[in-house]
Amino acid sequence: MKKFTLTTLAATSLLMTSGASFAATNDGVDHHGIYVGAGYGLVDVDGDEDFDRDDNAANVYIGTQFNQYVSIEGGYIDFGEYGNDTFNTEVDGYTLGLKAGLPINEYITVYAKGGQLWWDADINAAGVNDSTDGDDLFYGVGASFAVSEDWDVRLEYTRFDLEFERDEIGILSEIDSFDSDVDYASVAVQYTF
Repeated sequence: MKKFTLTTLAATSLLMTSGASFAATNDGVDHHGIYVGAGYGLVDVDGDEDFDRDDNAANVYIGTQFNQYVSIEGGYIDFGEYGNDTFNTEVDGYTLGLKAGLPINEYITVYAKGGQLWWDADINAAGVNDSTDGDDLFYGVGASFAVSEDWDVRLEYTRFDLEFERDEIGILSEIDSFDSDVDYASVAVQYTF
């Protein structure tokens, strides 16, 4: 996690410097339209007891930006497999959310986002396999850096609150529920049409 944080800070410094030099030469950044992007990052799972593990995840997304401040965005995220020797799960899902941005200047925007995650999970508990699905909220913050008129780089932190209820984890009927906070720190590249 420390290496990822140091890498993120270094990348942020580099992007801010390149953004400033780009700002001196070009003022044609468009802040509305349809955009697509793909990201990759670190997942940190914090659940009950020792259900903790760092892993990697990838996501793709599409959105429409109405102006500098408001966007609607949908996406797909693959959290990979995480868990411990007794209980592990492989989760992926689809998101739909609202992104509210605050431009620092024409090239850097900080934003908050939130919405709904519809997820599917394949669960393995003590050698017994099952699958379940559900829907839960997510929220996050990030920063977007324009590197050209059409291309942006995004640094983002998102929290997904996954709740496995008794009726969703029948193979673990002795457990009332299992809540898992999934934190996702990512870097994404975005293209605006």
